Amino acid sequence: MNIVTMNEQHLDAAYALTQRLHWPHRREDWQQALALGEGLAAMENGELIGTVLYWRWGDYATLGLVNVAGSAQGKGIGKQLMQTALAALEGHQLRLHATEMGKGLYEKLGFVVTGTIAQHQCRALAPGERVLPQASQSLRPARREELTALSKLETRAHGQHRPALIAELFASADRFLVLEEQDQTAGFACLRRFGHGFAIGPIICASLQQAKVLVSELLAGLEGAFVRIDTDSACGLGEWLVALGMVQVDEPITMYKGTPWQPQDVRAFALVSQAMA
Repeated sequence: MNIVTMNEQHLDAAYALTQRLHWPHRREDWQQALALGEGLAAMENGELIGTVLYWRWGDYATLGLVNVAGSAQGKGIGKQLMQTALAALEGHQLRLHATEMGKGLYEKLGFVVTGTIAQHQCRALAPGERVLPQASQSLRPARREELTALSKLETRAHGQHRPALIAELFASADRFLVLEEQDQTAGFACLRRFGHGFAIGPIICASLQQAKVLVSELLAGLEGAFVRIDTDSACGLGEWLVALGMVQVDEPITMYKGTPWQPQDVRAFALVSQAMA
């Protein structure tokens, strides 16, 4: 077994690996994730048997899509992939989302549990009560000339500097909405294709009410569609999502190696993905 830098030629095999594990990722989701970050592939006799991807967001970095083929599990391959990735990311504050099964490995590598993420989804969104903007609020599509400002706003929420991600979302998302409060930018959210249908995230704003307004607008017209939102369990959005019919189906564990960021005036009410965070 050897570990090599992942590239476009590994994508078909990586996609097939996650399909066998019933992960929702499309090949397009893999392609986008790799284009925004870096990856490692564990190879054995010319066959891909494991992966890890990571993304450098300024002083912070996130890791995800840690995956080992069933036939290769129990051989320490996941640990070797992670150790190689951690060596490449030395000096960064690190974040990942772990399964209960993977939690022990990450703790041995120095990660500490800081919370959980609630994965909410529904396979056929039903009509439901939406939260409308207040008199001081308005919604509009994002504009190209404000992407730098939106990236800075997002950095205040979680410390990650991600202009490339914001630009990619602007180019590829089905909808990229900005919330204004008294004519000032107060937050934003994206609706994009992911997995079995649509995902909403990131959601960046200051209050739960603002998050509900953004989600409500993005859900409009999606009746009957598959929709997913990954939200911090502590942010308070989950109960309302359940009332809309978006049940919680999973609760991955948020883990840091380093110093977690403290939100400044705004926070992330939903992730862009569990992998990229």
